Order: sequence, then C-alpha cells, then structure tokens
Amino acid sequence: MIIHNIRHEWPEKAGFVLDRPNGPSEYIFLHYFNPVDLLCKNEVIRTKPNACIVILANKPQWFKSEQPLIHDWFHFTGDVEKGMEKYNLLPDTVYYPYDSLEITGIVRKMESEFFTDSQYSKKLCELYIEQIFIMMARSDDSSASAYNVKKNISEKVEQVRKKMFSTPWEKWPVEKMAKLAVLSESRFYTVYKSVYKITPNRDLIIARIEKAKNLLQTEDYSVNETADALGYSSVYHFIRQFKSVTGVTPGRIKK
Repeated sequence: MIIHNIRHEWPEKAGFVLDRPNGPSEYIFLHYFNPVDLLCKNEVIRTKPNACIVILANKPQWFKSEQPLIHDWFHFTGDVEKGMEKYNLLPDTVYYPYDSLEITGIVRKMESEFFTDSQYSKKLCELYIEQIFIMMARSDDSSASAYNVKKNISEKVEQVRKKMFSTPWEKWPVEKMAKLAVLSESRFYTVYKSVYKITPNRDLIIARIEKAKNLLQTEDYSVNETADALGYSSVYHFIRQFKSVTGVTPGRIKK
C-alpha cells in the first residue's frame, strides 16, 4: 500500500461539503473528530465523534460538516481491500477505534515520513496503515452507544469542548467545565473520557501545543512569546509539555 497524499488534524470551516459524484481515483482513509453527515453504502448517516472509514476508489463520495471540521486523512493505493480483509474490515463502513487520539498520532508520523521521504519511509508508512487497520478492528462502540441514548448530555460536553478549544490559553479545570455543562465533576469527566477517549486535561494540553506549533511556524512567535500567549506561567513548563506531545522541543519546530 502506497500513500499519495496525507494530512493530520486538517481543518475546514463550518458547512464544509465534499462531493465527488464519480468518487476519488484512490482509496481514502478518513478520521473525523466531530460528527458529520456521511454517504455510506448509498445512504447518508450521521456519525458520532471520532468515526473512521476507508472510502472505495471510483465510488461516489460525499460528506458534510455542520460545525468546523477537524479530520485526519490520507489517499492510498495498493492491495487495500486485501489488507483490510486480514482484520475482517470492510471499506465504506464506519468504525470507532477506542483510542482515537492514537489514530491521529499515527497519521502525524505517516505525514512526517511521507514529506521527508527518508530511507524505508514507504515501508514504514505501510506498517502504520496496518496498525490503523488493527485499531479499527479493535473498535469498541459500546461506551459511545451508552451515551448516545443521552444525546443532550454529550452535546453539552461537546459545546464545552468547543469553548475550551477556542480559548486554550485560559485555565480550564474540570470544575469549570462541569459547571458549564451543568454536570457534576465526576459525571463530566466520565462522559468526556468515554466520548473522546482522552481526559479533559490531556485534551487541553494537546490543543495548546497544536496552537503553539501554529504560532511558532506561521506567526513567527518566539518560544517565550508562545508560552505567554498560551497562558503558561513558566516557559520551562511549556517546553516540557511541548516535548511530551511532539517528541521535540519548541525550538526545533521554530527552526
């Protein structure tokens, strides 16, 4: 299997629609962070957060996101269906991997290999694809389904998450988030982790670091300025968290 194009955490505006009546010329893997309306097996369905799907080549593709969209994706060719069959997976079928954050981490690594094209990059990317297939095969939607019954609760939590992501420089203790969702702290924490497969605190850290990468790379902020803009009282604490998420220091990103 060979990657032809790839992006992790790719953003689109609210109301974004992708419509390919004749389908893509390649297979496409998609991981949607937020719910989308998706053409799947000749009908439009509404996904839950963190849905994954492999779109068949040369088949109609359509999806719409009513809210601002964040998603991972890559185009690939090769013995894709044979590779999926090894793990009893089907194309044009939605899966909900338990650790959606890890999916994004894998796609991030694949993207780096794709663009650096180092020795054995293609082989490593093929192994990463197989790892994603394994995670899809281990999908467990039972916890998400449990909360789907109480849609009003998950929607409240989702709104708080959006506010947190829009202002990651603010302090976001669980107490504050739970109060906004009109839930107890323990209830909010349980729902949040069940739906997004990550704790609120870790989710906030990753949101801050993604914002930091943007400030360092496109806004020409210094490391100190970036730490200050994202609400860190200590630049050393910022550097430690940055490295824990990315594996490198912010100074390396700045270069």
